[in-house]
Amino acid sequence: MRLLAGAMAAAAVLALPAVAFGAGDPRRGEQWGLDMVESDAAHAVTRGAGAVVAVIDSGADLDHPDLAGRLLPGHDFVDDDSTPQDQNGHGTHVSGIIAANEGNSIGVSSVAPEAKVLPVRVLDADGGGSSEDVAAGIDWAVAHGADVINLSLGGEVPLLGASTDFSAAIGRALDKGVIVVAAAGNNGLPICEQPAAAGRLLCVGAVDRRSQRSPFSNFGEGTNLMAPGGSAVPIAGEDILSTWNGGGYQEEAGTSQAAPFVAGVAALVASTSLDSQAAADTIAAGARDAGPPGEDPQYGYGIVNARATVALLKSGPGAGGGAGGEGRVAVAKVQRIRAVLKRGIKVRCRAPAAGRCRAGARRRGGKRLAYGSRRVRAGRAVTFRARVNRRGRRVLRRALRRRRAVKVTVRVALPGARAKARRVTLRP
Repeated sequence: MRLLAGAMAAAAVLALPAVAFGAGDPRRGEQWGLDMVESDAAHAVTRGAGAVVAVIDSGADLDHPDLAGRLLPGHDFVDDDSTPQDQNGHGTHVSGIIAANEGNSIGVSSVAPEAKVLPVRVLDADGGGSSEDVAAGIDWAVAHGADVINLSLGGEVPLLGASTDFSAAIGRALDKGVIVVAAAGNNGLPICEQPAAAGRLLCVGAVDRRSQRSPFSNFGEGTNLMAPGGSAVPIAGEDILSTWNGGGYQEEAGTSQAAPFVAGVAALVASTSLDSQAAADTIAAGARDAGPPGEDPQYGYGIVNARATVALLKSGPGAGGGAGGEGRVAVAKVQRIRAVLKRGIKVRCRAPAAGRCRAGARRRGGKRLAYGSRRVRAGRAVTFRARVNRRGRRVLRRALRRRRAVKVTVRVALPGARAKARRVTLRP
């Protein structure tokens, strides 16, 4: 299948004078996205040292001064060699958002300035490639030590996730504990264009500098987080400034730019003992709520927030500051379908840190049937309901007519603690 780089067309090649932001990074003042995700505050705790983020993309400008020391030896699946030199610019832009050097007196900063980028070239100079190369790139990245994989890719119909090889490669990465982050797509559709792995990856939509969903951004089904991606209007300062080929800098807009903000936050937590699902739950729990309270179709869990995510990691007791506190979850093992249809699945949680308890119910390998959340104070317990969605109602009403039980897994994300899963049988 033919793939395309997922970024919008460049809004502007910035030729304007840099905005001063101290002596450390002269163009840091233009990076409103880092302010939105509060990365500077997170850097007081961690800057991502030791984390490896594989950027499965068009490669990287291997000589860019703001990426000096950040790039690991990668691989080129387009030319089949070990020199993933970017001929497009897209991969260089993505890499700079994640891990451009901080405080080196040139250019820009980044979300995780001490993380390493593993460049894997699967897109050619025109930004096109194949799902087979992407799948091979994912497997290669996992084999070469990636903690996080960033997929700022998009496809024409049929969607990228329809590739069996691609979906299987994502599943293998997740099963190995790698955090997978993907761009939702730039078609303004109510669906994530990366439906692989039964919702286990982090699918990221875009917001503009006013925290409003970008007009081009996909949203809704499967899109669980938002991050800065710009507005794609031809006005300097509206989009995302990052590194570009030839040692330069450029503004770009797209969910391709939003995804690496989340990958950078994932790098900040990747040195903990969290597996991919627990890390994803922690990043979701740390998101800043946007739109209606709780998870919603426009913004998912909200806008990714580095400061709040790192705070969740710190708040959990135990060695290394990992998110491993003594959170507790109680869910009745058997619940009645009629009651669940009327009131939802009852969940009780006690969390070691303040934040929001979130519960989602799925059948094995299936899509979500119910969801609910409630704020909780540190050390306190709350009871709430995971309300059944439209799909869940269809499933449960059919089971009720046929007088059959439905088995679901209820996964509960706790502030300051590892996510917990409970098996529940819903009976007629």
